[in-house]
Amino acid sequence: MQPGRRRQIRSNIRSENTVAKGVLKILVALIVAIYVVSVINALLSYRIERWTGIYAGKYFEYSGVINIQTQYSTGTATYFQIEKMCDSHSLDFAIFTDVNSIRPMDKGYSHRYGMTLVVPAIEIVSKDKHERFLVIGDSIPILPGNGVSIDSAVNYAVSKRDLVFLAQPITQSVFSNVVTDKITGMELYNFDQAWRRSLTFFQINKFLGAYSVYGFNTKALNYLLAYPNRSMKYFDQLNQRQKAVGIGSIGANNNTSIGKRSGWHFPNYESLLPLVHTVIVTKVPFNAVYQHDRRILIEALKNGNDYVAFSGLEHGRGFLFTARSDTNEVVMGDSLRLWGDAVLNVIVPDTDNVEAQVVRDGKVIATYNDKSDINLPIRDPGQYRVQVFQKRTLLPFFNKRKFPWILSNPIYIFK
Repeated sequence: MQPGRRRQIRSNIRSENTVAKGVLKILVALIVAIYVVSVINALLSYRIERWTGIYAGKYFEYSGVINIQTQYSTGTATYFQIEKMCDSHSLDFAIFTDVNSIRPMDKGYSHRYGMTLVVPAIEIVSKDKHERFLVIGDSIPILPGNGVSIDSAVNYAVSKRDLVFLAQPITQSVFSNVVTDKITGMELYNFDQAWRRSLTFFQINKFLGAYSVYGFNTKALNYLLAYPNRSMKYFDQLNQRQKAVGIGSIGANNNTSIGKRSGWHFPNYESLLPLVHTVIVTKVPFNAVYQHDRRILIEALKNGNDYVAFSGLEHGRGFLFTARSDTNEVVMGDSLRLWGDAVLNVIVPDTDNVEAQVVRDGKVIATYNDKSDINLPIRDPGQYRVQVFQKRTLLPFFNKRKFPWILSNPIYIFK
């Protein structure tokens, strides 16, 4: 080969190596930039501390957490440890749902810890873990296994008039297999399931950002919150066939440890308890007598007199959704006969960077920005619910991203 030809080949190789190194540097810089932006955005997903109370008129509101596991099943903390945390967060109730374990119910953990109403329940799970139901009630449920199918366990709970909620509803096999006409309702949101599903190629940066900040600011979990599109679509479809009650859960099992050197579990109980609440709305107040308050709680969940609040962003207490027709007024979860026309009333407890939407039969029919008292006249029957979003300004384009804040149960309007 001629010397000139060899020199040309070496020059081309050097040029190609230079280009490859340049591309690699750009790629590394881009990855670092995305990571840094995600860390900053996790900090910008802050919690608003609202100290002034909101008066709900003739209604009383009580907020709590649902779907907590302990050492009796898949959790790592004891009842006492979690009860203490719940009381420190001023939770009105906590519903424990140990997986396929009735031991807490047998041992009589139904009591108050401080001001927190402690309700032991159960999560029944099929052998393949694809079908999950929360069973809340007075009877001791039967467990699947040893010749007892998941359907038999659900049927038994229904026969005892326990509340049965479809858990982790975005599992496709549950959508297709479960007999929905037997259940009370479904989880609209399960944080444990939601953040695990965010571990995708296009979402992993959000997780890494939240996890990096989490060690010194647990409110970074807000960055992982997202509107549950599939669950809400299924919920709307289900409510057009039958009444279904929506609840929110944290799925607190604390079994996921990321980074052994860090020494902390992600996420831990302490950070989950303020994150997602179910808030009941009732005309009868708690009186600190366990059985009395428990009946109010169960009745409200049975009727759907509740809403889901993503309290990690800001406490939802003070939200109210009612409907009036003629002289009758009902609250979310109730039915209302339409006499000519009706008026929907929505009270939003904060208006700064807040968007409220009224949804009828799964379609948004009205949107309101930064408005606290909403009155919407209606003439058509249907299932009306409300969803409220909070906005946070995030990088890199300083655009406002909407985080779900409040998801109400429907009011059923009929002629």
